Amino acid sequence: MFERILTFDPAIQHDLTAFIRQWFAPEDDVLSAVRQNTRGKGLPEIQIRPEEGQILGFLAQMLGARRILEIGTLAGYSGIWLARALPPDGKLITLEREKRHAALAREHFNMAGVSDRVEIREGDAMETLDALDDETFDMVFIDAEKSEYPTFLTWAVDHVRSGGLITAHNAFREGQLVAPNPEEGTARLREFLQSLASDARLTSTIIPVGDGIAAAIVK
Repeated sequence: MFERILTFDPAIQHDLTAFIRQWFAPEDDVLSAVRQNTRGKGLPEIQIRPEEGQILGFLAQMLGARRILEIGTLAGYSGIWLARALPPDGKLITLEREKRHAALAREHFNMAGVSDRVEIREGDAMETLDALDDETFDMVFIDAEKSEYPTFLTWAVDHVRSGGLITAHNAFREGQLVAPNPEEGTARLREFLQSLASDARLTSTIIPVGDGIAAAIVK
């Protein structure tokens, strides 16, 4: 029998999240401006939350990552967290399908002072990944079309070094993950998570912060 799962009143959960953001994941002026500018430009507000960005940066630093691949740039908010975790000679390659999003992300990377270690590659992710087929990364962060997560995982397992890390956003899908009769994106996310958990080449978990960060170490 499983032990009773500890749950919190939503108001308490809100206060706990606020505590984490205040003490461990405060947004500086740049990150705050990026979030506001993203909203002002009418882009979808689907970027990671501050506490999720702090976790990603923490993991990258703990790993000693020098080369990171991000699948899904949007306006560059998550990319800033990742780029800041890199050493001065590190490199973040981030893939974005929409030209408008990529252009705004470039502005934001310049604003954050990390453009020297960031390269945005535009186009369909499957095509841009093909161009990276000979490269190896310390860490991959997936935050793009959920229906493509299983495909991205297959690629990442073959291109992350032993001891490296594969991460993915929206592991909980705002609660839809455990809902009956999931829509296609959620069904594919479940497939991704099942593969993540069962692949003998990986040691995997879900970090229960924000909307859930799936994470797997490549053996």
